Amino acid sequence: MIEQTFEATLYAPLFYSSSEGRAIRTQPTLSSTALMYALGYRYFELEKRYAEFGDEATTADYSHLRELPFFVTDMRPIAVDTDERTFRSTDYRSERHFTTNDPDVAGQISGSKSVPEILERSGAAYQTIRNYIGISPGSKFEFTIWGEMELPEHPFFRMGIKQTGEFRAEPTELDTLVLNKYLLSEVYELSDELLTEMVERSQAFNRGNDPRLQHFVGVDPEFTRKQVLPEVLE
Repeated sequence: MIEQTFEATLYAPLFYSSSEGRAIRTQPTLSSTALMYALGYRYFELEKRYAEFGDEATTADYSHLRELPFFVTDMRPIAVDTDERTFRSTDYRSERHFTTNDPDVAGQISGSKSVPEILERSGAAYQTIRNYIGISPGSKFEFTIWGEMELPEHPFFRMGIKQTGEFRAEPTELDTLVLNKYLLSEVYELSDELLTEMVERSQAFNRGNDPRLQHFVGVDPEFTRKQVLPEVLE
């Protein structure tokens, strides 16, 4: 089993739907599910899925990630700036749409400031308004990957909405393991007993409103190698 730890630097703004609504926010810790897709597309010939219907269009299904021959941690933030902002408004009943990085303009259109008269008269579809709050270039993360195949010494991959987040990584020493509870419990179906023991073998457990945003922080590396990896890479 090959173990590699990388420090990944972001070179283009990253917008990732950690939470959604009128404002789509990206949390500093990036989910291992997103990282598995990014590495799977880039290095492991993961098939891209384009058309989804019915429940599949509204319910996330990560079960096919179990077929990938590797396992990764969440991307732990080392030095992260979460103040990258892009505002986008689209009216699907017309061809009018625009994008801006000016927070004052975004505030006017989103309703936190006075709405311009031209939009009041037009009846713009407000459900199409989105304010993206993401991660700025220069931010750094750490992640660890295990598998039978070794990644290049300096891997490159993309993540986020429309794959705008461009990462380049370099080898580093393992510091802190952050594992995603949703991935372990819902995708790999680890037992409750093992998950409970993982809490005891971690420095902290971060609870999020969304199950996909719950993280085991500072998991004992030896416990991960001996107890977790045999379950997820069987």
